[in-house]
Formats: sequence, structure tokens, C-alpha cells
Amino acid sequence: MRTDVQVNGRTVAVFGAAGHTGRFIVAELLRRGFSPVAIGRDARKLAAAGFPSGVATRTGSVDDAASLDRALMGANAVINCAGPFMDTADAVAAAAVRARIHYLDVSAEQASAQSVFDRFGDGAR
Repeated sequence: MRTDVQVNGRTVAVFGAAGHTGRFIVAELLRRGFSPVAIGRDARKLAAAGFPSGVATRTGSVDDAASLDRALMGANAVINCAGPFMDTADAVAAAAVRARIHYLDVSAEQASAQSVFDRFGDGAR
């Protein structure tokens, strides 16, 4: 498992990278010249996802803030692809605020999106 990242201002962490949407986002980031960091809670699933050798992989869990902080080190932004977002968004957004990086998720869950905005909007500014 590769854990180092290329520091080029274009490093984007993808939480939930081993899932269906996460794999698509990692591939699109690569296509556009970004350096993705694939993050998931299960190292075996990350390894089985078949990412190209240049993609860094790291583990992190919404139940362990320190693991998320370590997983986001060196990233300029994080995209949360792990739902249900009512269970993951707060933890990943909080880690992004602590890391002082951009947060984006792919949620269509309106309650989750509003909650993240209400809870972290001011701190993110």
C-alpha cells in the first residue's frame, strides 16, 4: 500500500474511494492531472479496488478522528463519497476544517447537506 503523496497543490483525498462512486472519482482526478489519495476504512478493500500504482492509499474511519487527520495529511481538498452521509459527513467535514482544506461531498441527502453547511460553514470561512 502506497501512503505517500505528491505535494503539488493538486492533491485531493477521496474518502470512500473503494466504493463505486469513489473509484470513478479517483479515475477522473487522475485523468485531469490531480494526485488522488484513496481513503477507506478497510485496507483490503482499498487494495482490491485496483488503483494504479501511483495512487496513494490510506485508511481512516469516521469513528476515529485521529485516523482521518492522518489520512488527510498533505491533501488540498477532500471529496466524501461514503454514505450514508448523515453518518459520515460531519466527521469528514470536521477533519477538513481541522486540516484547513476544502470539503466536498456527493450527497443528495438534503438534510445532511444542510447540516454540514450549518455546522461547518462559518468555521470553513
